[in-house]
Amino acid sequence: VDVLKDGSFINMDGMQNVKLHDGVWEMIWRDQSPAGLVICGFSLEEDARRNDAMLEKGDVYVTWPVWSKGGLEEQQAIKADAEVRYKQFETERDDELEKMNDTPNLLKKALHFRNAAAAVEKMDYTGLHGLVDVPSAEDVLEIGEGLQIVKSGTVWSKTGSFTGSFRASRQQLLGSAMLH
Repeated sequence: VDVLKDGSFINMDGMQNVKLHDGVWEMIWRDQSPAGLVICGFSLEEDARRNDAMLEKGDVYVTWPVWSKGGLEEQQAIKADAEVRYKQFETERDDELEKMNDTPNLLKKALHFRNAAAAVEKMDYTGLHGLVDVPSAEDVLEIGEGLQIVKSGTVWSKTGSFTGSFRASRQQLLGSAMLH
């Protein structure tokens, strides 16, 4: 990966350049999975400091999810269906809570509360919470025939070895990266 332009920021000393070099990339994709990851790695030559924030010299990584076009379309359809069912159960819950609040009868209050709780359970069973990372069509870019990359990614660093003990290494989320 070639760095086309150094990063930069302004601090009390003026414009500062962030020099990255030795760019590499890798695509990770599990068998039978609709999505994978593109990871780009760079070496930062020297610490970059702005006010109290510091990016330590060393390796910096940028990660973006990638999807097969068909896999993404399938997951988007599943998510859309889950969203519709979730909204139906949410309305059912709200109606039952309103009925519970409107009735003076304690038995009816208990019945409506039970119905509201059942609707919340149905909301959970839609599986929508497990589909939160499925991007919309506006959130991806086509990067090849049948391959789409999510526009928002993460920037992170890692100290220690990738092959050694997990406890001996430390990963730190540094921020986000956007593709245009």
